[in-house]
Amino acid sequence: MTSEPKAPEKQISETDPRWSYVAIEDATTPPPGLIEHLKDRWWAHVPGKGLVFWNRKAGAPATDASPQCNHDEAIARALNARLHPWAEVIFVPSVFRKIDPRDYV
Repeated sequence: MTSEPKAPEKQISETDPRWSYVAIEDATTPPPGLIEHLKDRWWAHVPGKGLVFWNRKAGAPATDASPQCNHDEAIARALNARLHPWAEVIFVPSVFRKIDPRDYV
């Protein structure tokens, strides 16, 4: 069993290589194979880069990244202000990402 990646406790520079981004166009199109569907969430988003994900290690696989989103807008905005104030908060009805079934054994 793998543990969930933890989001940072304090603001980390936007240029830190542990941040990763997925373009909205890519994130809202279901990929083939097994997927996770993140529905009705408020996301940290950087215009021109995409939705924000946090990786424990730079270069870690996308399936290991922690999505920077929340179902509650107020919580998403509070976390955004603390962790990544360089991002905006937007509502996205559906985001899809590939999953690795080995993460669940």
